[in-house]
Amino acid sequence: MGVRTMRTLLTLGILVLTGLMVWFTWPRPDTEIQVAPGGVATVIDGYGRRHPLGDTIFVGGSGARRTIRVVNNDSSAHRLAMFNVGPGERTEYTVPPGTFGGLCTAHPVATQLTFVIR
Repeated sequence: MGVRTMRTLLTLGILVLTGLMVWFTWPRPDTEIQVAPGGVATVIDGYGRRHPLGDTIFVGGSGARRTIRVVNNDSSAHRLAMFNVGPGERTEYTVPPGTFGGLCTAHPVATQLTFVIR
């Protein structure tokens, strides 16, 4: 291999490594709740998996940030237990461990929602 090929491979390797480091260290919430137009909410966990909004949401764990992001894409305000989010707003909360509950206006089957923060 020539010197030029080696430099190109080294540069590419550095770029890939940098990209991976940024991906794994980029600050993102442990849990995200997205309220769609019409008021139906979806929960996205720290691994990017989507789930329908259930009665209980578990947040955090070993080494987790315990950060919850709520994105309201609906045209009306919503209350999700302890969080109030206006229409079109996005907000983040870092919460202490504990169990919190309350009224939920974006819940498909019940009016109560409980957060269990580990």
